[in-house]
Amino acid sequence: MNTSLPSLFQIRLRAPHTASDAQWAETFRALSDNRDSCDEVWFSTGIAFPPMAWHREHTARLARYADELRRVGIAPSLQFQATLGHGDSFGGTPEEMAGRTWSGFTGPTGVECKACNCPRQPAFLAYVREVARLYAAAIRPAWLWIDDDLRVNNHLPAAKWEDIGCWCETCRKAFLEDLGSLGGLETLESLGSLAAAISGSPALAAAWERFSFGSIAAVAAAIAEETHAVSPETRFGYQHGPWPNDSQLAVFRALRDAGGGRPVGSRPGGGAYYDLDPNGPVKKAFAAARQRRVLGDPPWIDTWLPEIETYPRAFASRTARGILLEAVASLAYGMNGLSALIMDTRYETDAWYSENLLAPLAAERAFLERYRDANLDTVPAGLDVPADMPIDGVYAYALAGIPVVPGTGRTFGALTAEDAAIRISSCSSQDLLRRRAEADERAGGRLPVVVEDPSVGLVVPRVAPDGALRTVMMLNARIDAQKPARLRLRNLALPGEAQNSAVWHAFGEKPVTIPVLREGADARVTIPPLQPWSAGWLAL
Repeated sequence: MNTSLPSLFQIRLRAPHTASDAQWAETFRALSDNRDSCDEVWFSTGIAFPPMAWHREHTARLARYADELRRVGIAPSLQFQATLGHGDSFGGTPEEMAGRTWSGFTGPTGVECKACNCPRQPAFLAYVREVARLYAAAIRPAWLWIDDDLRVNNHLPAAKWEDIGCWCETCRKAFLEDLGSLGGLETLESLGSLAAAISGSPALAAAWERFSFGSIAAVAAAIAEETHAVSPETRFGYQHGPWPNDSQLAVFRALRDAGGGRPVGSRPGGGAYYDLDPNGPVKKAFAAARQRRVLGDPPWIDTWLPEIETYPRAFASRTARGILLEAVASLAYGMNGLSALIMDTRYETDAWYSENLLAPLAAERAFLERYRDANLDTVPAGLDVPADMPIDGVYAYALAGIPVVPGTGRTFGALTAEDAAIRISSCSSQDLLRRRAEADERAGGRLPVVVEDPSVGLVVPRVAPDGALRTVMMLNARIDAQKPARLRLRNLALPGEAQNSAVWHAFGEKPVTIPVLREGADARVTIPPLQPWSAGWLAL
């Protein structure tokens, strides 16, 4: 593995996995028996807000479990799973919520969550600080990741997706104090009048959004400061869903600053937890890539781990093949590691996860790791995707076998609204080839790869800083095998006849060497058949 990259497979656990020594023994066996699918484990602080005594008992066990992981070469890390809380439907039992003594997250209509927290309550901040100290001292985690319940919206029933910020008296007062004098706004007292003022003023709405992100950034800072004080080697990351602008950088900056200025990590994602629609998890890779672009791809965020999750982590939820497809698509479009939540003792045994998910993932480690390492210092290349273009249309267009760049990368021309209106299921074989030719013409004949035989699936070229083509990934999104396909390649890394072969890697198959035929400035290869809903990549 390249040491400049994060660990490849990071397995997230829930608190039930560490509820007893007997249960942990089963989980540890599954993980240690499948080391190639587990480089790092994220222990959980639990979903609710129990008394501190519960956390003390839990961390006493985790200290021993972390040592067991280290002995077999697995890094122990930590997910701070409960900060603000997801919503009242995620609340625990009365015993699990007994540590909560502060007021809840409040929506713009005055509804207060019973299981979600106001980010500015002193007692809440004191609680998360103490929790952070306990776990950091016990585990000395390689990483601490803060769960995506640390968000400004979507805390039901108080706040829907479109509702931003906590509207409790504490938050409203602090906001007005921050604003200073704005034509009498500081004297507003009713919830409704402030909400009306914000909804009627774009400038005030933007100020409220900044204030709200500042509120959750302070929570992140509290957790990271306490962790850094007792475990200075621990790095920090933030799990988050999509957001239309870069407001989330407030949280990342708080983690960076509390961690002594070291780079931090991002785990973007949300949804698409099933194999019933196999397109969903692959489209999710587009959304993760877009979020990296929205954040501005700052160099101090150096770890990008997509949320690869199955819910409720039961037999019928997802398969290893579905997880692998999402993984390779995520790596293709800009992620550099994999965060997997795929085990849950409430649904299947650890032995079942070991046999049906972990072992198949371990068997494909070389496929994924070689692909990731081959792409070091490269970016995806293709047509640019406008930031406001719906992902569904972008994905459908990409399935026509046309390289697109939904996130960061090297671009040649851009998609149009007409492109995104494609009905891929109605395209004839000639229509697919015509669209590829038109896309290449729009790109000035510079697309790094053009597929010259009909196919339905993704094509992702990755290029080096000088534009040299390094790899080509193809994903077959059909329920039948893709026949051998001819690829026109441009700007190969080596000139002339120096490169006359390439290596093809595919799921479940040994790598094969295939000839590269030079034709002037271009070259051609013919890749082998690709199995249904499978992927392969060409190393150049």
